[in-house]
Amino acid sequence: MGNKIQLSVVIPVYNTEKYLQRCVDSVLENKSVGMEIILVDDGSTDSSPSICNSYSSRFPFVKTIHIKNSGPASAKNRGIEIAQGEYIALTDSDDEVRPDMFVKMLETAKRHNADIVGCNYEERMPDGNIRQLPYSGMTMVYDRRGALEQFLMKGKIYTQCWTKIYRRDMIVAHNIRNIEGLKTDEDFIFNIHCLVHASTTCVIDLPLYTYSMLPGSLSKAYFSKRIDSYIDNRLLNFDITRRLVLTHSPENSSHAVFNRLYYSNELLGRIALFPEKYSDGRTKSVVGYMRRHILTVLRHHRKIGFSLVGSLMLLLPTKWYMSYRHSKI
Repeated sequence: MGNKIQLSVVIPVYNTEKYLQRCVDSVLENKSVGMEIILVDDGSTDSSPSICNSYSSRFPFVKTIHIKNSGPASAKNRGIEIAQGEYIALTDSDDEVRPDMFVKMLETAKRHNADIVGCNYEERMPDGNIRQLPYSGMTMVYDRRGALEQFLMKGKIYTQCWTKIYRRDMIVAHNIRNIEGLKTDEDFIFNIHCLVHASTTCVIDLPLYTYSMLPGSLSKAYFSKRIDSYIDNRLLNFDITRRLVLTHSPENSSHAVFNRLYYSNELLGRIALFPEKYSDGRTKSVVGYMRRHILTVLRHHRKIGFSLVGSLMLLLPTKWYMSYRHSKI
């Protein structure tokens, strides 16, 4: 592998003993990459810590850090802080990468002097079947404005950190970190901080990553204990995105409005499961924002996720509108 560390693969680990070996082995398959693997055990209570230690004992380029359980954002930050590679990847411990994923991404980064390189992905469903997203096989190259447009308009630059590698010097220069304590929206917020500082972003439109859809992750039971933090994190996301776009790339302001409307619709869909939140001031603020941008909602209603009738229903009082949303569940 040589002495130069081209890539630091940071893998936060929390109770993923069933999947961890599959994940790490898939990273190791990228044999021609000069890499280090940083396993951050986030206070796991299963056999994950011993699995991490086993890899560190067998491979000198695999490091294991054990920390008190603090959430994925903190675990990623610990890995970023000790990473030494030219680029950093953030890989989830229950997923897999293709044997040529990092090879292709690093070659593309070098060819275009890119700060960020992303890719497409496929999904492993709970029953084991694989679902692929549409892909073209092309490699696209974007400047800052173009990359932000793709990201904010739900194009080929995806929200997830695990579809990307990032130039470490860019992260260090701008002190980019995940917000400690966040368990939702952290990937989006991390990426918007990176994209406003990236001069060149490339996308390899091939499914180089396999994301595992675990059962129950989007159920009402999951959100019942987290709905307040979920709402707060989404509103924080909106505020950070607005501020960063206005500061660094105001020409993307209309794209930021679309993005907020898209994710407001998703947020209201979650809130609709909890009638006690219909009169919440945060719910009223989200519906109010959508009303103020009703012409944009009507223009892009299909892409945002509304029917035409559903768009017009936003003009109802908030409690009535949320009752309408509940009736559609």
